[in-house]
Parts: sequence; structure tokens; C-alpha cells
Amino acid sequence: MRELSKEDLEQHRLNLDIYGYTRVPNYMPQDVVASALKRVNDLYDDNTDALVEGRPERDQLDRVVYNLQNKDKFFIDLLSETAVKGIVLPKLNDPYYRFLPADVPNYILSYYNARSSGLELDLHIDSYIPSPGDHTWVMQAVFVLNDMTEENGCTVVVPGSHLSGRYTERKLQDLKPVHAKAGDLVFWDSRLWHGTQANKAMKPRWALIATLTQWWVKQTMDIPRGLTEEIYQSLSDEQKALMGFCSIPPSDEVGRNNTKCGYDFLKPSVKDYFQ
Repeated sequence: MRELSKEDLEQHRLNLDIYGYTRVPNYMPQDVVASALKRVNDLYDDNTDALVEGRPERDQLDRVVYNLQNKDKFFIDLLSETAVKGIVLPKLNDPYYRFLPADVPNYILSYYNARSSGLELDLHIDSYIPSPGDHTWVMQAVFVLNDMTEENGCTVVVPGSHLSGRYTERKLQDLKPVHAKAGDLVFWDSRLWHGTQANKAMKPRWALIATLTQWWVKQTMDIPRGLTEEIYQSLSDEQKALMGFCSIPPSDEVGRNNTKCGYDFLKPSVKDYFQ
């Protein structure tokens, strides 16, 4: 992966502060991009006919592989790279989380999908509620696997809208397209007003989209309970914390009454957390 200098990291964090998004060009080598694309296409082909209950109608032309963390440790390893942590950690780490060292993530993964867009997606926010100010609690990290263009339905944004404290104005016409090349890495503050253009070419536009949150935000997917035992056994302590295993709410007050835990709380097996 491309190494980022201290100055590079500071610039990307500043872009997030001011504009609400940033792009790291040429982050992934092309062999890594090719490997990721093969894995995603194989997973999609294996699940093409699977019925997904409750899938929104607007997503019917999208190609989606859900829950990448359950499919292959390769995808989790991408989130553990130094550059990703260098951008995300100062934004999402809780400085008052005393049970883990300050230089490792205490933020967690909320959900993680691969998506190739189809229909136009209206402007929206992924933080669920808007909030003004410089504090963010949710971010997206997007690993671009196919070039993102206006022809194949690239992401569009309203720069600076993450600071507005308002829900989106969906009638806005002057939107900024986010062009990116395969191998780029894009981040945005989830309060940012963003959507996608229609994929007029109907050609694949695969990207890996990880939603990362502060430790106290309810995960969109129950990642600790759903993680496969095989993948759990392959993870480092840091990666287990990223999956949410150090911040599972206690079931009662007898054994534990604090949601924040350290690596010493980690169990030998997934099932040991839920007995």
C-alpha cells in the first residue's frame, strides 16, 4: 500500500474538516485491486440468486456483497493498514477510552459492503442525524476497484455540508462529482450530503465501502455475533476490537457493568461472548 507522510495525513484530515471528504490517489497497487475485484466478483456470482429480505427498491439494480468482514480476512486487513488508521484514528478515537492504548483504534466497524451502483441515489447522510460542528462520529472509507466516472455513476457530494447541521436538500442541482481511479481510497464524514449519479453505462463500478464509527454507536450489523469462528481465530487483538468485541454491552450487571473493555476481555471463541 502507498505510504503517506505526516504532511499527507494532516492534509487529508484537514480536507475532511473543511470539505467533508478527501481522496488518496494511487493508494492500492494494481495487483491488490485485481485481487480484491476477483474476490468480490466470485462472492457476487456465488450469491446472485440469494434473496435479501427488505432490500430497498432503489438498490434493485445495484450489485452488492454484504458483510465483507464475514467473507474473507483480506477485507479486514485493508482496514488495518497504517494509512487508514492515520486518517481515521484522530477523527473517531475516543480520547477518554482508557482501556486501550491511545495509539490503537477504539473506533469500530459498523458495516462493510461491496457495491456497484445502478440507479441514481438521492442525496442523503449516513450519520442518520445531522449535527453542526467539528465533531464526527461516523465515517466511510471507500476502496475504489473500478474507475469512478460520471458515465458509470460516480459519487456526488455537497462540499462542506457536513457542517450544516441540516438534513439534505434533495432538489440541489449543483453537485460536485467525485472522480476516482481504481486503487484510490476515498473518505467522507458521514454527515456529508452525498449520493450517486445513475450508472448510464451499466458497467461495473465496484467499491468496498466500510462504515467506521466511534465505539458507542450501535453497529448497523451485529458484527460480533455474526462473525465466523474461522475469521475470528485469524484476527489480531486490534482487529477483534475493531469488529466490536471490546465494546459489547453487558447482558446484566453481575459480571460487568462497563461497555468499554480492553484486550484482556477478549475470549477464545465467538460463542464465549454470548453464553
